[in-house]
Amino acid sequence: MSNAMDKAMMALSLNEEDAQFEMSNLPQFRSSERNVRSLIGRILNPDCQKMSRLIHEMPRKWQKEGRVRGVALSQERFQFFFDKEQDLLDVLEKGVHISNEWALAIERWVENPPADYLQFINIWVQIRDIPVNYYTEKAITALGEKCLGEVKVVAFDPDRPQIHDYVRVLVRFDVSRPLRKTKVINLPEGGTATVRFNYERIQKRCYECQRLNHAKEVCPILVRQRRESALERRPKILKEKADAERLLQPQDPLYGVLSEAQVGIDPQTGRRRISEEVLEEMRRYLLMATEEDRLVRIDRIQSSIAETEKDPMLQKTVLRLEAPPVFTKDIEKGKGRIFDFDLNEAAASRYHGKGGQGEGKLMASAFRAFRSEERAGPVERVNVDQRLSNQDANNWKMAKTWSSTASDRAEPLKRCRSLGDKRNPTEHGFEFSSSLPSGICRKQTKPRRRPHIRKRQASKAKGSSALQDLYGKEGSGSGVGSKRKGQEAAVDTQIAGKMKVARVIPHEGSPRSQ
Repeated sequence: MSNAMDKAMMALSLNEEDAQFEMSNLPQFRSSERNVRSLIGRILNPDCQKMSRLIHEMPRKWQKEGRVRGVALSQERFQFFFDKEQDLLDVLEKGVHISNEWALAIERWVENPPADYLQFINIWVQIRDIPVNYYTEKAITALGEKCLGEVKVVAFDPDRPQIHDYVRVLVRFDVSRPLRKTKVINLPEGGTATVRFNYERIQKRCYECQRLNHAKEVCPILVRQRRESALERRPKILKEKADAERLLQPQDPLYGVLSEAQVGIDPQTGRRRISEEVLEEMRRYLLMATEEDRLVRIDRIQSSIAETEKDPMLQKTVLRLEAPPVFTKDIEKGKGRIFDFDLNEAAASRYHGKGGQGEGKLMASAFRAFRSEERAGPVERVNVDQRLSNQDANNWKMAKTWSSTASDRAEPLKRCRSLGDKRNPTEHGFEFSSSLPSGICRKQTKPRRRPHIRKRQASKAKGSSALQDLYGKEGSGSGVGSKRKGQEAAVDTQIAGKMKVARVIPHEGSPRSQ
């Protein structure tokens, strides 16, 4: 079995293409009969329309609940099955269908859909401001064909009174095109006329490009315009920012004398190359110069700055006015402990890398120190490292560091007294704390070994029943085994309650003293 499996696995190839699936041409494989009374639709704005909401709300909006069933074919396409043909025709005659205030493209199912399937919707359009001499069926039809789309129906009767200021036409509209709001018409006799269009049952659209498949916030035209304007503004903003950050303005006396690189911010240190006090003195030095002396003073400033920039110490003390560093021969001045476990691990690895020498002595010293610490008292355990030899103490500390892991070190830190302890964390404490690599931490006290409460109650009940069997019910309370301390306390309390409290008369003293 395993041999056959291995051969099958070896025969597999990632580059091998699977054979295409051949669908059977049997009647039970096709659903054309059921699809005859169905509608296919497409969501025009997937960002604002949800398929689950559409499937549930459309039968209610059509008033066909219980007689129509919706199916989500994909993230954008859906299908509705109708029980009756008349319900399907009623839905188609309603024109544009809306979900979440955005239009839908809905058509009747066909077995072999054309290339432009679900690309058009039927919209009733109101045409206003038609020139008075062109209120004819031919002119209205031509206007709709050229400006809107394929005209299906023209609702116009020239022989009857017309109370509205518009003419309605049913247009097969391409959803990829914008909804035209106005159109300028050139009249044959000269002049122009502007015709306006209003679309029925269309709620939301892009109010920039007048399309039905996106909102104004994500309109590609506005996005491109914002990107182009940002690219145009960027150089101006950078130039304005650079001009604002320049320390030497044209009206500055040092403008042209020193460059911006000499007085600006040093990118390596983040500090100014020349302090403001030094620059202010240079400005005063130039302002006090006469016309003949000005060029000489400018040359002095430039030469002195050039000489100072060669010496880093002069730059620090003369140009930036910073205090020079203090040198001391005390190598250990202000030295503190480094709380870094990487250094301890590195020392342990170096110790372990010496061919394993001293490893047995290290562990023996560690166990010996551990046993001595366990036998020591609360106060003596604090100074256990002092009783050991220097080598044993060092081995014991190294063993603790060596054997501890990241979780073992984190646990003492949680128990450490971080608040309210003002002592030095590197010093040894008393019996309530112990010295660890992470500082002074509380010691763990041994838990009290006490039986469970049920065991104690059971033993208590068992002891009382044994006393009753031995002395009887009357003697069990006052005989052997009863607690006399509680009875004596009760008697003392009754006696104390009967005693009269001595009262003191004001300015008379105690009655007992009289």
